[in-house]
Amino acid sequence: MSDVVSRKESRRVTAPATVVFDVARARADFPALDQRIGKHPLVYLDNAATALKPQSVIDAVASVYGQDCANIHRGVHTLSQRATQRYEDARDKARRFLNAPSIEETIFVRGTTEGINLVAQCYARPRLREGDEILITELEHHSNIVPWQLVTKVTGAKLVVAPVNDAGEVTEEAFASKLSPRTKVVSFAHVSNALGTILPAKRLVQLAKEVGAV
Repeated sequence: MSDVVSRKESRRVTAPATVVFDVARARADFPALDQRIGKHPLVYLDNAATALKPQSVIDAVASVYGQDCANIHRGVHTLSQRATQRYEDARDKARRFLNAPSIEETIFVRGTTEGINLVAQCYARPRLREGDEILITELEHHSNIVPWQLVTKVTGAKLVVAPVNDAGEVTEEAFASKLSPRTKVVSFAHVSNALGTILPAKRLVQLAKEVGAV
């Protein structure tokens, strides 16, 4: 009897633990949220434009300005060496977060707009030829439209746009229908800044790679 019970026990599937997001604890990390607008606690939803800073970031920046504010990668004095080390430590943290192979491939930019322009002008522009295609979606912010429009004017490449359906979504089918052997670059936001639509990024990247696009 005990053997039967033990076999039944072994077949039981344990349900995954439910992770509860502690809103109060998360809010406590951000000093800016410790205020009221009118009679209500501040709720900030504009992180796509400028994100609030948690206390740990504020403390780290204040520490650098207060103790190690010096030119990086150029000075041989103590403050410069310490500033350089902190800078590279931050780069390595970003690398690990992104799962990038090396710190040499992890580049700091001032924002997404600068990053897209660097990719468009420094990587894509020298490689694109007349007749090549760049694929974006109708959900894109201007910072992911204008740089590619400028590149097409110089290279003769064509800007192709994957449509949005009535639900505000870019489906895999709609995206795939715009891909072709001429597609060389694909650029899209994971989350729409206007609608909040979450694109199936992993699958769209797979589809792009299947036609040899970057």
